[in-house]
Amino acid sequence: MECPNFTFEETPEGQFIETIIAAQGELERKQNQRQVIQKMKARLEKGYYCFSAPVGYRMVKDPIHGYILKRFEPEASIIKEALEGFASGRFENQVDVKKFLDSKKFRGKECKLDRVRRILTNVAYTNQVEYKPWGVSRRIGHHEPLISIETFEIIQDKLNGKIKIYNRKNSDKEFPLRGFILCAHCLTPMTASWTTGRNGKHPYYHCKSKKCVMKWRSIRRKEVEDEFQGILRSIKPKEKTLALTKEVLLDVWNKRLADVDNIKRSHENSLDDTRAKIRMFLDRISKTENETLVKTYEREIEKLTNEEQILENQVKFMRSSRPDFGTALDRTFTFLKNPYLYWQKDDLASKHLVLKLVFSERIAYERGKGFGTAKLALPLRVFELTELDSSSLVRRAGFEPA
Repeated sequence: MECPNFTFEETPEGQFIETIIAAQGELERKQNQRQVIQKMKARLEKGYYCFSAPVGYRMVKDPIHGYILKRFEPEASIIKEALEGFASGRFENQVDVKKFLDSKKFRGKECKLDRVRRILTNVAYTNQVEYKPWGVSRRIGHHEPLISIETFEIIQDKLNGKIKIYNRKNSDKEFPLRGFILCAHCLTPMTASWTTGRNGKHPYYHCKSKKCVMKWRSIRRKEVEDEFQGILRSIKPKEKTLALTKEVLLDVWNKRLADVDNIKRSHENSLDDTRAKIRMFLDRISKTENETLVKTYEREIEKLTNEEQILENQVKFMRSSRPDFGTALDRTFTFLKNPYLYWQKDDLASKHLVLKLVFSERIAYERGKGFGTAKLALPLRVFELTELDSSSLVRRAGFEPA
């Protein structure tokens, strides 16, 4: 054991002094820890997030609030899309969210599932703060939210199993509608199975709810799926409405691109300012012999160098990431114009894609009467509009007016 300001001796007295010094150091550390926790808890109670900034945010010093979370692009937009996609069903599970973040080259490395879990369960993305170990209950914060509290609660319900997803791990292409269609009497998802008869096995859909009057009353698979295919064949978007919808979407997309260009220019200007400050401090170091000032300048240069690297990565990413929205839009509209073609593919993933993109809710089926009214997804409801006035289309579709 060595100490910079004391020489320990291998004597009883030396061991006693060593114990006293160690105990004093431990006391100081614990007192300092208590003081830090008290100050952090006080900040939390006032609505300020005071831990390491979650991905999508940076801790920035504000003249009014002190250190506060600020959106950090493009991470904030990526996290927002991932959270809303998981809540809406675009991403069925945490693995899908991970694949999405990896496709965006999130922070230039693979995103682990434990990080995905932390992102999905972090209430800070809703402009709220809490910390249960310190007894700080949830309260409204001062930073800008990425998602609404309603979206966050949907995410938690999905993670806790309160919201069930009709996609099954053991689904097979023999019963693509299993778990999607509902029993018209009890509104629970219908299951499917093979029934053995005199002439072999036969496929049936049926309800298995214990209290339902239609429990185990079988419905032939061909009868159900033929009628469902008839619903898909009846979806025929109007060409004029389709063209107008594409025009509105492209207009909104171009406005978003303009916003991105403004953000990129802002990052480029910040990068130039940071580099200028680094040159200024380097010049000051060369002109001073004061060791205290030199160390201060070196700390500032190190801090600015880190900021420079972050800004360089942001600018590089925003210069290289320019998706071909027109091509993606054409592919999406090709699918929505004739979803029946995708349903005919001998691929369970394609059939599940049809169910997710064409219908906003499950459809009830009643034995002997068939399917009830199918509620289509928003794009297909737009295509069915009879009024072709631009402003009317925009209002009814829910898009931002031009």
